[in-house]
Amino acid sequence: MSKESYIEALKGGIAKLRAAGHEVTLVHHNDADGLTAGGILETALTRDGFKVERIALERIHPPIVERIHDRAAGHPVVYTDLAGRAAPIICELNRDRSFTLILDHHPAEESTSEEVLNLSSERFGLSGEDEISAATAATIFATVLNEKNVDLRYLGVIGAIGDSHDRSGKLIAYNREALLDAVKRGDIKIVSKGSDKEEYVLTRFGGEIPLTPFSKSLTILGAAGYTVGGPEVGIRACFEGRSDEYDKKLAELSALKEERFAVQLARLKSGNLHVTSHNQWFIVGDGFSPMGVKIIGEFCMDIRDEGFMDPEKYIAGFQDMPTEIPGLGTFEWDL
Repeated sequence: MSKESYIEALKGGIAKLRAAGHEVTLVHHNDADGLTAGGILETALTRDGFKVERIALERIHPPIVERIHDRAAGHPVVYTDLAGRAAPIICELNRDRSFTLILDHHPAEESTSEEVLNLSSERFGLSGEDEISAATAATIFATVLNEKNVDLRYLGVIGAIGDSHDRSGKLIAYNREALLDAVKRGDIKIVSKGSDKEEYVLTRFGGEIPLTPFSKSLTILGAAGYTVGGPEVGIRACFEGRSDEYDKKLAELSALKEERFAVQLARLKSGNLHVTSHNQWFIVGDGFSPMGVKIIGEFCMDIRDEGFMDPEKYIAGFQDMPTEIPGLGTFEWDL
């Protein structure tokens, strides 16, 4: 498999999408890569004449998928930066009611329905680990849809950095192709740091915005601010640059995250960490509310180097799911 076969598959997916109707439900992840991918696809599809309902989503759960497809029955659904592995359950709950296109970059399961087309890049040999972000994949889709959408390539770079695809020192492969397109357009500047390492600066909006902290801020907005409008603020910043709204919301959420993390860290230090032969785990309940459930993973990353944590054991944290999913309504989780 190759990029060429991926592009041919995208062309087929676009033809099916256009034939399925022009009211699209677009579902995207709520981290930096997901926000940028969602923004890219919403813009490209709107330019193409689609009416787009965009929904930010933290996780794929059967009740959520069922509600999405109940509401969208008869109209196409597009997933990006999630759902690759959930293709079988999506097929089951969709019940052939809507053409569904999955544009993911994670390892994927095969679709069991002709109405669900799983075009996760991993199925075509394009590694979602470091070669292609969901946002870069979305820009490829967008330029296949219409080559004028090359102006969105800078967003692929933001998503790639948000997913730490530059951890080797610089962006590579398909992410780098997006980078070079953005540099050519004057949207991004490459700063060489020697020893085969680079940093990237967003220049699209006139000033210079270092991309590493900016992309990380999008994840704070999307995750910590999931239930309080953070994803919308993040996506607007991607298209308009920093603003007073962005700065204020980011400061509020960063302070909230720091305060809640400090409380939970103190609880763990006081004996609320459960340790077994291979695992160390804890429950925060609703202690991170109103932040989204992606925050529990960030907390686990933050505490892994604490002196009381065992580096030889797995870390697991448990957080209550919010009962209100923005854009989808209330859920009663019977777990």
